Amino acid sequence: ESVIMASIKCNCGKVELKFPTYAPRVSTECCCNNCRQRLEYLARLGGPSVPDTPFVASKWPNCVEIISGGNLLFAYKLNSTTQFCNMASSCCHTFLLGRHSEYDGNCVTAQGEAAVYSDLTEGSIKPYARFFSNQWSPERIQKCERKLIGIWVDESTGDIVGEEGYKDLFEAHIENISRPLPSDAVGVKFDEILEKLGRDNIIIVSDE
Repeated sequence: ESVIMASIKCNCGKVELKFPTYAPRVSTECCCNNCRQRLEYLARLGGPSVPDTPFVASKWPNCVEIISGGNLLFAYKLNSTTQFCNMASSCCHTFLLGRHSEYDGNCVTAQGEAAVYSDLTEGSIKPYARFFSNQWSPERIQKCERKLIGIWVDESTGDIVGEEGYKDLFEAHIENISRPLPSDAVGVKFDEILEKLGRDNIIIVSDE
């Protein structure tokens, strides 16, 4: 019996990408400015509104099968120096995938607040920590629905730091996102899609 793999669609349904697994490797809440700004850019173009809550960022194996709408994908970066690259649909300006060459290991990132998941295993997206919680005020964090351990980067040293218990969580996170791709994965990697779209066609939002 075949296993139905999870997929992600843009809001109007014209673009669908299928993952090689039925659940993400890990999910976290994220308070980073990059996650918010990449959705705000799309919202200005007519995409989904941006909620005033931490985003749930799920790490999926870096291999997707383009089921439909490959010609509607476009790539963008918030500025020319960032290592974050994002992919969205041009039909309804939905964020679909993001990738950071250092943070994401063998994975890509998807956010359920932006796109529409299909065929997920029930309960498979359950954040276990809150990344970059230092970018929100303590008062704002206290209003969050989930009580999660905060993890962030010390900007002065570049070290990963956090609240009590963060070390074991972060070690498990790195182990999960660094695992090899499934041997039977069907599809293309994020960078292969970029090559097809043309790296010269990556939109740079602002260098101000």
